Amino acid sequence: MDIFEALQGRKSIRRFKESPVPDSDVRRILDAGRVAPSAHNTQPWSFLVIKNRAVIKKMGDGVRMMVDKMLPFAESEKQVQRLTAYKNTYYTFFERAPLLIAVFLEAHEGETEKLLARMKYSREEIDRLRPLQGLQSVSAAIQNMLLAIHALGYGSCWMTGPLIAQEEFEKILGYGKERFIAALLPVGIPDEKPATLTKKPLEAIMKIIP
Repeated sequence: MDIFEALQGRKSIRRFKESPVPDSDVRRILDAGRVAPSAHNTQPWSFLVIKNRAVIKKMGDGVRMMVDKMLPFAESEKQVQRLTAYKNTYYTFFERAPLLIAVFLEAHEGETEKLLARMKYSREEIDRLRPLQGLQSVSAAIQNMLLAIHALGYGSCWMTGPLIAQEEFEKILGYGKERFIAALLPVGIPDEKPATLTKKPLEAIMKIIP
């Protein structure tokens, strides 16, 4: 598949067929993430492929538990309704995919960031001058993987909503504070054909300084 065809044709998929994803294809997807660019070639990512249905179910339960904790703090009935709906849809549909990829971001602070801290720049100022290099790097890996998933005939969705349950995921998956999940990617053969979303025209978001 041509790269521009993949860019134009990729869509977020939230419904999947039960067909398994062969390990050979999983490796190709992960390898697409592996070769992504990263700040100073730090490659601050790692990937965990989860096929175990019981583990995935526990993760879904963790998300629902966290949403239930949040509900009493909602500012309006509308927000309560939205969170309640998300609990069983947008935050947990990963449970229905044949496999789940957890994309981890490894903790890292570059020399420039340390230097700016010694110069008494605040964390907020440092983030503005050096905008989240690690997260930008892992995002490049995620996008590579999404394009590879699409090119291989599968579907996925870049999920960050479930990460409200990160603390519960730490217990379930056994990782510590030295890294965290930046996104979850459910993977499977699409069982839906979403409409193409409207994007802003190029002319509305670009400017050329001659």
